[in-house]
Amino acid sequence: MSTALLSGVIERTSTEMGNTWIIGVISLLAVSATWSLETGHNNHISVTSHTTPPSTSITSTELRLHVARSEHFHQGREVILTCCNKTWSEMIYTIWKIDRRGTVCQISSGVNDQPLDSCNDGKVMLNTTSGESYLRIPKFSISDEGFYYCESVYRGGSNSANIKVSVIAPPTVSTSLKWEDNKRLAVCLAEGGKPAASISWRNPWNFTSTTTWKHDGSNGVESQLVLPEVIPMDNLTCDVRHPFWVEVQSVTLPIPKGALISWLHVSISVVTVSVIMATLGGLYFTRKHLCRISPATPSESKAPQSQDYVEEVEPYASYVQRVNSIYNSSAELFT
Repeated sequence: MSTALLSGVIERTSTEMGNTWIIGVISLLAVSATWSLETGHNNHISVTSHTTPPSTSITSTELRLHVARSEHFHQGREVILTCCNKTWSEMIYTIWKIDRRGTVCQISSGVNDQPLDSCNDGKVMLNTTSGESYLRIPKFSISDEGFYYCESVYRGGSNSANIKVSVIAPPTVSTSLKWEDNKRLAVCLAEGGKPAASISWRNPWNFTSTTTWKHDGSNGVESQLVLPEVIPMDNLTCDVRHPFWVEVQSVTLPIPKGALISWLHVSISVVTVSVIMATLGGLYFTRKHLCRISPATPSESKAPQSQDYVEEVEPYASYVQRVNSIYNSSAELFT
């Protein structure tokens, strides 16, 4: 009896212990699964969650966006540059770093920071009516060209951009006439523009264009039109195209009335006169040389000699005659 009772107690105890072990294992698995879900980790997903108290301090961000782009603006106009589309209520700080041909300055603004401006050239950070931040350049010029780097940090992320800013500046156009290498040229000059202008002529003659660059980044374009000997019109026209202008700019070059004369005819006349004068001069010097070397006739050679001889002897003969007459008179006195 006692043995049977003891066996029953042992069997019941073993059963209860087995159930307890099973329950413990199940509880442990449940706790592990619950902990995994709370911390956001499983075999395939990794999510990090942060609880940020209301504060304006900079915290780690989830989203970082960087872009690079180029912008072109007309000279003399207002320029607006944006870094991101977040409103000021979401912003923590915004920084603009401007590199203009090696000269770097900075404009920045933050929630807890005083605004900074080391450029001091009229650029300023402003907000739109909806609260979005932007950089304003009041009157854009060639000196404002460069690289504009911006960084905006807001709650939940940050944006950065590297913007190459270039100017579209109109050129100054002029025309002229000139001589070069025995050619008459019509010149159309477009200088100070950016980018370089394009020049063409309405006249169907050969022309060449040359582009030069200046230290300020602007360009100069010179187009030369080779003119024919005879020009059948009173003026020439060159057309200048540039991105700053919507329409083609046409410039007229007046041709002086004297320039309508054929320069070939003038050259031929000058050459003809020169040849005639050279021929006459040659004939004159040839005749003179021949006269010097031609032999003289006997009569012509003797006559001057006798005359010279008479001129040389006559004074002596008259002297002898006088001496003889004196001598004869003296002799008569002594006889």
